Amino acid sequence: MAGRPVDAARSLTAALDEIDRVAGSAPSAERLELRCKTLITLALTEFMLSGLETASARLAEAEELVEDLGDDRLRARLDYQRANIHGRVGDLASAWDGLEGAVRRLDAFTEREQCSVHLSRGMLAFELLRPQEALDSFAEAARLAHELGGAEQEFMARHNEGYAAYLLGDIPRSLAGMARAQELEADVFQGPARLDRAQVLLEAGLVKEAVEALHAGLAELAGDGHDQMRAEFELALARAHRLLGHLGLATGAAVSARETYGRIGATAWAAKARLVELLVDLDRQRRTRRAQGQPEAEPVPPLVGDTTGDTTGALAAAATADELTETAAELGDPELADSARVVAAQALLLAGDAAAANTRLLSLERVSTGSLSDELDAAVVTAMTLVATGDVTPARRILVRASRRLAAGQQGSASLDLRTARAVHGARLSELDLELAVPRGSASVLEALERWRSATDRLPSLGRPDDEQLAQLTEQLRSVRGHLRGENDPAQVRELHDHASRLERQIRDRDWALSRTVGTTRAAPVRVREAREHLSRVDRDLVWFYRHRGRIGAVGVVGGRATMRELVAADRAAELAQRVRVDLRAAATHHLGPLAGAVWSSLRASAAELDDALLRPWRSDRGLVVVTCPELSALPWALLPSMVGRPFTVALSLTSFARRGVARDDAPGASGASGASEVHVSVGPSVPRASSEGRAIVGTWGDGARLVEPSRRDELVNALSRPGVVHVAAHGTHQVESPLFSSLVLHDGPVFAHELQPTGVCADHVVLSACEVGLTSARPGHESLGLAVSLLSLGARSVVAAVSPVPDDVAASTMTRHHELLASGLPSDEALARAVAETDDVAAAFLNLGGQHRP
Repeated sequence: MAGRPVDAARSLTAALDEIDRVAGSAPSAERLELRCKTLITLALTEFMLSGLETASARLAEAEELVEDLGDDRLRARLDYQRANIHGRVGDLASAWDGLEGAVRRLDAFTEREQCSVHLSRGMLAFELLRPQEALDSFAEAARLAHELGGAEQEFMARHNEGYAAYLLGDIPRSLAGMARAQELEADVFQGPARLDRAQVLLEAGLVKEAVEALHAGLAELAGDGHDQMRAEFELALARAHRLLGHLGLATGAAVSARETYGRIGATAWAAKARLVELLVDLDRQRRTRRAQGQPEAEPVPPLVGDTTGDTTGALAAAATADELTETAAELGDPELADSARVVAAQALLLAGDAAAANTRLLSLERVSTGSLSDELDAAVVTAMTLVATGDVTPARRILVRASRRLAAGQQGSASLDLRTARAVHGARLSELDLELAVPRGSASVLEALERWRSATDRLPSLGRPDDEQLAQLTEQLRSVRGHLRGENDPAQVRELHDHASRLERQIRDRDWALSRTVGTTRAAPVRVREAREHLSRVDRDLVWFYRHRGRIGAVGVVGGRATMRELVAADRAAELAQRVRVDLRAAATHHLGPLAGAVWSSLRASAAELDDALLRPWRSDRGLVVVTCPELSALPWALLPSMVGRPFTVALSLTSFARRGVARDDAPGASGASGASEVHVSVGPSVPRASSEGRAIVGTWGDGARLVEPSRRDELVNALSRPGVVHVAAHGTHQVESPLFSSLVLHDGPVFAHELQPTGVCADHVVLSACEVGLTSARPGHESLGLAVSLLSLGARSVVAAVSPVPDDVAASTMTRHHELLASGLPSDEALARAVAETDDVAAAFLNLGGQHRP
């Protein structure tokens, strides 16, 4: 019958005639059953040839026979065929009824047929927006296909199970299901699966990875016959480039997708591509206004509607979006209509017509897509519209709910990669929250900053089981990195780098697939008020820097009082911070000779200007807690004149700093916030002073301290999973593009940041006497990753790490002195400040991160 319905109909009709001729006037039950089965098959064939009416007549004949025979097995097959036919004409409700009837009588089918029934039910559940039922059906289909050895069916079931999990918002399970599908050796067209996975990566916030996956998928669509699929890839690319801020690339991909959809008559899809074009154009208009120093729109009354600059483009975009809303209504697509209304509202807001924007939003049918990113996009537009119409209080409530929704969307994942990446979807909401908070004063600003930082600054779920495949991939990467260290041939180095990159991609894929866990860790809840009280108890002030309207602002808690200041142009602050970083790196890593004076003069001048702009206005002489913004990240604060010898901690947030001062009730062998139960020292190869540094530290702490030499990965990971002090004197590397592969080199190879995720980190104080491992890589959404930040995110109370190279002799003397002062009873921030002040200026690269450890 496949591809030849006319021949099939002729054969089936002849079979019916022969059954009737042989059966005569008193057919047996066996003949009636055969006639019924033939009618059921013929119904689908005649549907393909003549349509629903003829097919329905055949099904009615079969129905009479089923009633006469009272055969449930035949009824199951009849229901399944009815579902098949009604599904093809779009009568999804009738199709669902038929499939439910078939599922109730599954024993009427062979096991292979049962798999097909579950696959069909899952696909129909997708169409009916019933993702949980789709998930259940695909999971059962996958189980049956696996038992039967049907690789193609299992691939389809596993992949679709993953896509159903995506619709339910369970990104870890989604990636896990898709990964299991890819492991199967199934002879199927991979285009749709690659596209689905890229869409999930986008939803997860892994935007660069999604772009790579989409380009790889496009490369496989060679030749003709894939226009629709190619356009879907391009539309997803347009969305990804927009998230990355690559507006030219986004426009090009969206236009290409729209033209292709138009050529093949896919009207609804062409409308979706046009909406993305409009969104990119609105982004471009906002960017232009910011560059000209104009507001995008006044967020707070009484200046609502008072816009500057040309609004023609925004009004044109709104008109086009309105036309697309009408197109969606004609097509009967409420989801597309809602998307168009949201775009129209954004355009009208940019044009200053808040009332018209509100009208569009009031018309929303609120069709749920199950997408966190769509939900947050709608929330920001709704909140902005409420603000523009003067309803600020309900707008704030929307922002609070959105921050909680973002936090909830990250729960259940043990992958730091996934947790930090998804913050990109909350970036605009957090910016609006800050915009609303600034006019209300310091307390509101502090609450707004905390709200969004706390949405991602949570301890991840742990307890992930060991995975043999991940372990093998990591060992291969360790081996490749080892060969790289000893290789001098440029061609071999390139080949090894490419091999390492491939392994890192595979490890990240596996990490995402394994990230869904049942175990959890609980962070002690701390409110802003309680955190401010903690600052007073430990005799520290706070300065939290942020970017607002092109300038660096900050909220400070000094002497218990919260104040807010606008400090310096953001571009100037970023320029000075970069100069300090570059000059310090030069001073630490080169034999400068006559240039030394010029380098240090430049460094000190930049540091002094930053000091005057950022710190002196606060008139604080106590120890400091600093929360940075991207422009000031990885800054060696101890080089700023007012910070010399002054204890300070670079924290993730105010509540994060306070939480690290709360007694640890849930750690194995915890003894409260004070007193390290042991001191572990690991050292790496090729560090001349590492052994003597380790012995000096063990001598400082005495009983309970242990130097492990040669040092191995397993021993360090185990030490980090227990309370105490952990010191590592080894070469370290920060991987800019893949921060979870930042590493410390021990005698059995590098220890990667991602390897610490299954066990977590319970150490009270981790000292990394290694170059640059305090650096982080910024990610969209104001999040960052690196080795030191990973340790903190996994549970470490405090970490000492460097943000630039430090000569071995300086590192050894500074860290040895740090431990001496720590063992004498000083808190970690004060011990480090004194150690840095007593040794060498380049030791200012070392920062006390996260919290304050008090021995």
